[in-house]
Amino acid sequence: MPGLAPARSSAGLTDADDAAVGLARLLTRGLPGRDPSTGKAGCRPGQNFAAQDYLGLLRHPAVQAAACPAPGRLPDPDARAAASRRALETRLAAVLNLPHAATFASGAEAIRQTFTAILSPDDVVLLDSAAPAAMSEAVLARRAGLHRFPSGPVGAVERRLARLARQHRRGRLVLAVAAVSEHGSRIADLAELAMLARLHQALLIVDVSQDLGAIGPDGGGVMEVQGCLGRVDIVLGSLANCFGAEGGFAAFRDPGFGPGIRRDARPLSAGNAGTILAAAEVAFGVEGRRLRRNLQGVSLRLRNHLMADGARVIGGAAPLVPVLLPAKTALPRTALLESAGPRVTLLQAPVVSFHAPRWRIGLNAGHGPADIDDLADLIRDVNRAFDRSPGRRRAAV
Repeated sequence: MPGLAPARSSAGLTDADDAAVGLARLLTRGLPGRDPSTGKAGCRPGQNFAAQDYLGLLRHPAVQAAACPAPGRLPDPDARAAASRRALETRLAAVLNLPHAATFASGAEAIRQTFTAILSPDDVVLLDSAAPAAMSEAVLARRAGLHRFPSGPVGAVERRLARLARQHRRGRLVLAVAAVSEHGSRIADLAELAMLARLHQALLIVDVSQDLGAIGPDGGGVMEVQGCLGRVDIVLGSLANCFGAEGGFAAFRDPGFGPGIRRDARPLSAGNAGTILAAAEVAFGVEGRRLRRNLQGVSLRLRNHLMADGARVIGGAAPLVPVLLPAKTALPRTALLESAGPRVTLLQAPVVSFHAPRWRIGLNAGHGPADIDDLADLIRDVNRAFDRSPGRRRAAV
């Protein structure tokens, strides 16, 4: 009886040969070159998937010009910063359909100031497990009651809200969530959560660090897509991911929150206020619509490529694409991928579960189809190099 022959691909290669070809392709690309301006190892812009600059505004001419204003234009830094902050706060409040907004030196500062101003030890906070760490730290600092729930399922929130609402308490019930989780790209059902918060008379706080400016036709984020702009009590987060400079903000409906939120806060610097305002003009304008369409397109393109290749992609269509990795080979897989040029962020314990390390692939509107196809091809080669033993042969039927 004739022996079984190794299975061959359409190119006439066995599975082991196919994996070896992929590994050879990776290795022959060589280590990334050096940036001639700094002399440090780097990669071309299309291969940088570690930065969080969703609309690619760091290199936008208008944003760069605002970061370095011409001499003689509002020479007083305090006056320039105050004018830029007021204009930025007005713009953010209008986009989020809320009457008031305040800006801060960072997203973490916005969270600390807001939670410090509104919480008391008698309050009870129901906190999304995917919410920024600064939220839980601020709740603990205020000695309020803290209850965590897993990111994603609305049923888990509904059960906890109903139970806590029935319990006697002297303070408020607060629900705090992330619109898009930073490490898993899970998208919250904000429309449903807003309805639940109203039903149980809870204060709803939403962090929009990962979606404001990057998602939605007009840049209003997940709230715009789900039709719940103006239905959230407090919206806050970082502006660094999409608006070209470090900064944070809080937008709110109750004017009574304003004095407490602003008290002793570190304000935006003159340079960052002007830069973010210029970026906001782009992001919330006609050009921003085009940039978001491209960003959405490359996000879906990469997810489709990876899922077709069997990669474990999690979360929804957002600028961050998380890819789960085997715990034992997460580091060598990353080293092999980056040896071919692309830069990705590897998340490991304690940032994520020990058993669920992942690449967090950050996309921006400057990435093109060729960049995405090249990255997907390299990831396929890396996975084949690790997941298929060179000595294995699959029998043909």
